[in-house]
Amino acid sequence: MTGATEEADVPAGVLLLLRDAVGGRLLTDADGMAAVLTAAGWVRGTVGGSWACVEDPSWTVESVAHPPGLSVFTVGWDHDVARAVTRLGARLDAGEAGLVPGGEPDAEWRRWSAGAALVLLQHARQRWWGTRLAPAMLQLAVQPAGAEHEAPAPDPERARRVARAGSPVARWYLAGDATLPDDVVDLLAADDDPLVVAALTAGEGQRLIAREER
Repeated sequence: MTGATEEADVPAGVLLLLRDAVGGRLLTDADGMAAVLTAAGWVRGTVGGSWACVEDPSWTVESVAHPPGLSVFTVGWDHDVARAVTRLGARLDAGEAGLVPGGEPDAEWRRWSAGAALVLLQHARQRWWGTRLAPAMLQLAVQPAGAEHEAPAPDPERARRVARAGSPVARWYLAGDATLPDDVVDLLAADDDPLVVAALTAGEGQRLIAREER
């Protein structure tokens, strides 16, 4: 099982994201979020909205551009992930990026907030699902302060506008949407940016599941 490093160090790129989230520079739009992630040492993957940490690829980001939000993940053995959770929680409690503990009590999430950001930390331990051992997981969710966190309803017209006139990064994010209408899928399949086409291909399975559930 791969995952959090033995030393359970928190990559600098994670903490840089928190500082930019608090300062209002991270959770803006597709291009603004991508610029911050890139500057903090993250690289785009083949799945729309997915990023890997250059310093330690066992740390990943899953992000959405509309509305903007992201979660940082690392997975691995129980003791390694638990140490990473402890170290990250201690840094946030100590005021990393100016964050302050607080919020409504929650059995699953620890909360911090400051400036433009709400930060939530969750720790899931290893568990068996039938014959499969699911790894332990750290999830650090970064959301706009005071925003509603329900998933937005599908917006076919917005998807068409982005597919036709959005930036390459905005189209890459769009390609990860599982609810795209068929004409938008066709537009993105013919995109001149190979990363957009790769993200669309990677999301095919989720689009099929979404269609079956409608």
